[in-house]
Amino acid sequence: MANSEIDKLKNTLGMGARANKYRVIINGDGKRFSFGEEADILCKSASIPSRSFAEIEIWNQGKLTVVAGDASYGDTWSVTFLDTEDHQMRTQFNEWMEFIDSVNTNARGANNHDEYMSTAVLQQLSTVDNSVTAEYTFYDIWPKNMSESALSDDSQELIEFSIEFNYTTWEKTQ
Repeated sequence: MANSEIDKLKNTLGMGARANKYRVIINGDGKRFSFGEEADILCKSASIPSRSFAEIEIWNQGKLTVVAGDASYGDTWSVTFLDTEDHQMRTQFNEWMEFIDSVNTNARGANNHDEYMSTAVLQQLSTVDNSVTAEYTFYDIWPKNMSESALSDDSQELIEFSIEFNYTTWEKTQ
């Protein structure tokens, strides 16, 4: 009996989705901000964001009924990158953020939001052959926050930093 249940679990789960089998593609705008293969290679971690519904309380004859309200697609999408020795990845994100609103010139590089927003794709890969098993597309992303990069005399770790992206919505596209 126990073997039968284990076999059912194995058949249902297959190899299972592995947290370390993924690819991140950040399209940039194709002109000023292009991340190409480097974003995928240097990506240390990413997440599939949450999705939830607000609640609407409806009272009817003294009885409370709660129904689904507006959908919420999470606040941000966080991606952590390893930085190169010349800080190229961090520099590219900093230039993107500077284009949105320049601290030095107190001017915006974009005339409208379409000029600085982009799309990104998070792909889950097969454990067997690295084929794409699931894909999530993020729409209208832009870098909201770039974390600090910690330096320390007592560390031999690679420098890393996180980018929090704002986005309007995401959908499972595969």
